[in-house]
Formats: sequence, structure tokens, C-alpha cells
Amino acid sequence: MPPLVLTRSQQAFSFICNWLLPLGYVTLLVGLVVLPDRSIYHKFFYALIVGPAAIALLLRPATLRVLLREPIVILFLAFATWALLSVTWSGADTSIGSMLKKPLYVLLLFAACSLLSLQASKRLEQSTLVSALLMIPLTMYSLGTFAIAWTPGERLVGPGALDNPLLSSHIFGFFCTLWLALGITLPRRQACLAIALAMIFGGALLATGSRSPLIATALVFAWLAVACWNKRSIILVAAGLSALLALLLLHPDALLSRGTSYRLEIWQQALAKISQHPWLGFGVGASLAIDIKDFAVPFSEPHSFALGILYYTGIIGLSLWLALNAVALSLCWRQRHRLGFLVGGALLIYGAGAGLAEGGWILSRPKEHWFLTWIPLALIAAFNIAARQAEETRR
Repeated sequence: MPPLVLTRSQQAFSFICNWLLPLGYVTLLVGLVVLPDRSIYHKFFYALIVGPAAIALLLRPATLRVLLREPIVILFLAFATWALLSVTWSGADTSIGSMLKKPLYVLLLFAACSLLSLQASKRLEQSTLVSALLMIPLTMYSLGTFAIAWTPGERLVGPGALDNPLLSSHIFGFFCTLWLALGITLPRRQACLAIALAMIFGGALLATGSRSPLIATALVFAWLAVACWNKRSIILVAAGLSALLALLLLHPDALLSRGTSYRLEIWQQALAKISQHPWLGFGVGASLAIDIKDFAVPFSEPHSFALGILYYTGIIGLSLWLALNAVALSLCWRQRHRLGFLVGGALLIYGAGAGLAEGGWILSRPKEHWFLTWIPLALIAAFNIAARQAEETRR
């Protein structure tokens, strides 16, 4: 009887790692563009990542121990613990129990990516590439329909559950960054194709009319140029500068027409509120209302990841968040000769740049902000766990 149970356990674990988690990961990356409703997107996430990853950890508890040795995961748990603790002084009706689900979702994303990287060799990289390939026709369709029906002042939103140009730009920018990173590392013929595909996603970024992603993409250019310093780096920097110059000459309104979009006023008020409780913050779940004279409804977020974390969890929470990102980026820099870390670093840089003037709080159910934060961090953590395990096996 025990051998039969063991065999079934192995079969279940293999089925989860080889089929359910890859399908869930691909759905996570392309689902918002394909699925008609966010609630359906969340249900797919629960059914194909949360549930299977939890079962896989129960079947192989040793994997959980490996996961909890990863510095990125340890720092995430420290940040999430402090965020949950802050609920106690937020004055909100939200209980810690209901808040616990959101960091648990992120932790299980880390687990899913790590399981793919550890148990199914190259499956994480393959699933990421499949998602990038699936996004090509979806993005081209979005651009085509947008161009046909375009009217002055209109901005690209995208199909499926997408409903906001700025939030849509997070997804297009994620895949633009991915193809740029592949373009600087692949052999020449494949690199040319990757760069051409990156230009398609770059066109979608421009069509959203959002400017934060343009700053983030410029930072990605800088990261790739420094991390892979070679002839292609020089070409990449030259191409980026040329594209920026062309945009300023041919379509200056894309960068200048909307001024600062009230960001300076929003940040000023947010900092004034933060100064009242700088170290501990107001606590997760606390209300935030920023009144801008030209708007009837107050803003409920400071339009900056850093300011949002600072408002809710104070300097302590922000320090943990910055340490988490710094450790992840340092890992990518030290192992930049490996494609996975190079791509992960580029995605992390893009997320940091796009989050400078967007967002407010990061522990949530899956949505566009995950493409700037948790998905890049999960990829880097998974690649680092796999690299460490491979090194320990060789010893």
C-alpha cells in the first residue's frame, strides 16, 4: 500500500509541475488581455497557481524549506509581516485574517515559479517565452483595431479585461522589456527578430499615451547596455536616443502636452500626510484622500509605489521593500551572464521606473501592478533557487 501511495503522490506532483503550473503561469501573463472579466482572471489564478502550488508544497515539504532559504522570499515575508502588523494601528475594519490572503497569493506565486524552475527543467523559461509569443498577435490586433478607429486624443486600452491606458501599458512594457533583453543576447538573426517584436510592443506603449513607461523603458536600455556591454549595447543606446529624439521632433505632445498630470501636487499632499506618522505609517487599510482642486473626487492613492508603501507602512516598511528590491537586483547583476537573471533584472528595472509615478499599494490580488513587482521578483527568486540547488548538487 505505501508504495502505491508514493507513486500516486509522485504522479500528482509531476502533473502539477509539468502541466497545471505552466498553464497557470501563462494564463497569469496573458489572461488580462484574453479573458473578458477580472473575476474570471482571478479564478484561473486560484485554480491553476494558488491551489496547485499549495498542494505541491504539501506533497514535497522539502521544496518549502528550499523556498524559505531564498533571501528574496525571506525579505518578502519580513515586509508582508510588517504590513500585516500595521493593520492593528490603521483603524480599519479589515482584519489581519482577511489581509493574510494577499501576501499568501504572492508567496504561492514565488512557490509556483520556483517549482517550475526546480522540478521541470527550463519549463519556467519556456512558459515565459510561450506567453511572449502569444502576446504578439494579441498586441498587433490591439494596435490594428486602435488605428482603424482612432480619433484625436484617444489612447489605447487593449482588449479583454483591460480598462485603463496606463495600467495596460504595464503589460505591454513587460513584454517589450522581455523582447529587448532577448534581442541583446540571442544570435544575430534571432536578435533582429526579437528587436522587431520589441518595437511592436513599443508601439503599443506609445499608443497608450502613458509617459511613465517611456521613462521605465529608458532605464531598461541603460540596464541592458551596462549589464551586457558590447557592440550591441552601443547600438542599443544609440537606437534608444534616436527613438527619443524622433519622438520629441515628430510628436512632442506625447511627452509634454499633459504637463505633470497633477503628480507634483499629489506627491506634495501625500508627503505632508506621511510626515504625521513617518516611521510606522498609517497602517494597511487606512483611508487616503488627496484633494486636487480640479477634481471633484479625491485621489485614493499617491501615484507612486514608494509613497504608497511609505504612507501605509512608514519608513520601516519602505526600508524592507527597498532591501527586497536591492537584493534581487544585486543577484541579477552578479549573475548577469545568465539569461534568466539578465531578463529578470530588466523586468525589475522596468517595474521600478514605471512605479515611480504610478500605483499606491502593492499587496493585492493579481492585476497589472503585478507585472511591475511580484512577477519579476518571483522570476529572479526562482532562477536563484535553481542556480543554488545546481551548485549544491555539483559539490
